[in-house]
Amino acid sequence: MIHSYRLGLMVCAASVLVAAGRPVRQDPALAQAEAALARSPLRFEANQGQFAPSVRYAARTTGFALALTERGASLRFANSRPLDIALLGSNPWPLIQPLDRLSAQTDYFIGAKQNWHPGVTNYSRVKYQAVYPGIDVVYYGKGSQLEYDFVLQAGADANAIRMQFSGAGKLMVTPAGDLGVVTANGLVLQKNPVIYQQGRRVSGRYKLLAANVVGIQVDRYDRSQPLVIDPAIVYSTLIGGTGSDEVTALKIGPTGLLYIAAWTQTGELLTLDLPYDNLVDVYVQVVDPTPSGGYGVLYATYLGGGNDDMATAIDSDAAGFIYLTGTTTSTDFPVVGNSVQTSGAATTVSGFVSKIDPHAAGTGNSLVYSTFLGGTLGNTTPTGIKVGSDNMIYVVGQTQTADFPTTDNGYAASLYGPSDVFISKIDVTNPNLVYSTFMGSELDDEATGLVLDANNVVYLAGWTDGTQYPTAGYSYNGFTSGGYDAVVSVVDTTQSGVSSLLWATYFGGSGEDQALGISMDSHGRVLVTGFTVSPDFPVTKATAIQPTYGGDGDAFVAIFDITKPGTESLVYSTFLGGSQGEVAYAVLAEPSGYVDVTGYTLSPDFPVVNAIQSNWGGGIDLFLTRFNPAVAGPAGIDYSTYIGLDGTVVGRTLTVDSHNNLYIGGYTEGYLPLVGNSWQANYGGGFSDGFFFVVPGGGPAPNAGAGQERDPRKLPGDRRGTIKR
Repeated sequence: MIHSYRLGLMVCAASVLVAAGRPVRQDPALAQAEAALARSPLRFEANQGQFAPSVRYAARTTGFALALTERGASLRFANSRPLDIALLGSNPWPLIQPLDRLSAQTDYFIGAKQNWHPGVTNYSRVKYQAVYPGIDVVYYGKGSQLEYDFVLQAGADANAIRMQFSGAGKLMVTPAGDLGVVTANGLVLQKNPVIYQQGRRVSGRYKLLAANVVGIQVDRYDRSQPLVIDPAIVYSTLIGGTGSDEVTALKIGPTGLLYIAAWTQTGELLTLDLPYDNLVDVYVQVVDPTPSGGYGVLYATYLGGGNDDMATAIDSDAAGFIYLTGTTTSTDFPVVGNSVQTSGAATTVSGFVSKIDPHAAGTGNSLVYSTFLGGTLGNTTPTGIKVGSDNMIYVVGQTQTADFPTTDNGYAASLYGPSDVFISKIDVTNPNLVYSTFMGSELDDEATGLVLDANNVVYLAGWTDGTQYPTAGYSYNGFTSGGYDAVVSVVDTTQSGVSSLLWATYFGGSGEDQALGISMDSHGRVLVTGFTVSPDFPVTKATAIQPTYGGDGDAFVAIFDITKPGTESLVYSTFLGGSQGEVAYAVLAEPSGYVDVTGYTLSPDFPVVNAIQSNWGGGIDLFLTRFNPAVAGPAGIDYSTYIGLDGTVVGRTLTVDSHNNLYIGGYTEGYLPLVGNSWQANYGGGFSDGFFFVVPGGGPAPNAGAGQERDPRKLPGDRRGTIKR
């Protein structure tokens, strides 16, 4: 009988989380090489004189190098002490045996010819035999991630295994059961052990034995009962280089592909479209999340000029074209087609709007439209983009420039306060804007997102600090309630002037309230989310999942039906939070009627139900909540969870596919529970990496009960044989 204990080790932070200024632009060839290295499988090189004598085999990937010595594994970081993983009380002279020789070889041509080492042999696995009586260790790679198995023969004692981590400041067991090792370089995660016996899994966990010493506790296996481990996250990956990176928007297109918008400070990310690889900030991916696609990257590119460029929103059309908006300070940002503005001001932040054809990757023709959108007297920040069924592009955001381009049919032709909302409608076949307007109060205003209805009417959410934000229709509230208020506006761009504003409302309490995300359900009702610090924020107490204020700022979710008059238009509203503060950035309504919302929480008492992670991680944690607004009270929550560990993890964007599989994107300072064949398993560095992960739809809620297994047909990219926790 053989027991196998499978451990996955990944570096979640391979550099100090401090950045001083903008990174130096990297050579394109070096960036491509590093990106290829990050995607390549781990290979073990035999020491043929190229390494120190103590090293028997070595491997390298982005962020760290691995040395296998007589005592065990050692992770080597640049400009820092190594992290050594020794086996206490083990055989000091185990038989070290390479397995699975690869055809690839490595050449070292360094310095004088006598120091060259050509033809170094590579292997896919290395085995340490009899480290303890009846126990072997096998090291291997899963992509660029290090994994290793303890293989126990019959009669071997699992309690003999004791791993000592030298160079670690602190050891902890995370809420997901992973072993967290804090080093000077950040966080290293050793995944929760997956234990098999005769092909079946056995439950077990890490146990902290002494300072920096860890063992494995194995539960007794009951042969009369099946054992099922069903991870709630079916896929997750980091997206980042050695600078700071953030995923800002996700979109499931009509054909089921996942479109990702991000920004990055480096040129180190995967790119498949070199003509627009400018090694700057906007970054785009198209991913196939279907079971056959396996989350493969179909398209990836950079977009930008010589200065700062950031994507804030993304959309796609039925033909698979990508629509992007965001900000740029690059006067050389690429301009293509019938641009409404061909130049940007060098002294201000401009918006941009771009259209990309991913099918033309590598031809130099994939950027089919691109324009500046802004003025010369102040900054412009687009925050939302949608392409309508009329093939027009709709963009909203905030502008501070009095010379922002407007049209004669717009609601307002002049800037009213220090900053106003803007709404622009673009026809890529026409160099003139179809509709463009200011909309605002005597103080600051901002639109944070938009949705379109079936008639291409614009619904936008945002906030105002003023008392004179324009309202229209028989709205919920025509006046400010105090401080910053959330606002919701409905604009028909086929109408002219003041007639184009169909409906608009203030929404808030006596404190500060801001709407940061908007979506629409299948009934045409508008969902809005954000944060409030108002204990008297308007909620529908009879139906809310949380009718009372948690404290120190709560997230909120509200649903409006603008066909209903006055206060009746608010059909649902709820707080969501604990005692220490929350902010929600994204909300959506599934076709099933469930509502999903994400953001971040600082609260150890955030409401959790059927959680992926039940306990607060101790820092700024992502939260993800799915609830049914048709069910009153806490019973309406299907699941609600933390994701985080003593750092920062923030959910910024949501999208859902036709099977109700939920995609969450955002940024992290290092921690993310990685599941599936992540195309980037290691934290790249800088202040943050972007990420996305997938929670399956259909069937029971995540971890809804022991032994409940989801329908495997509902799992995107289902690879249950390779998922490790």
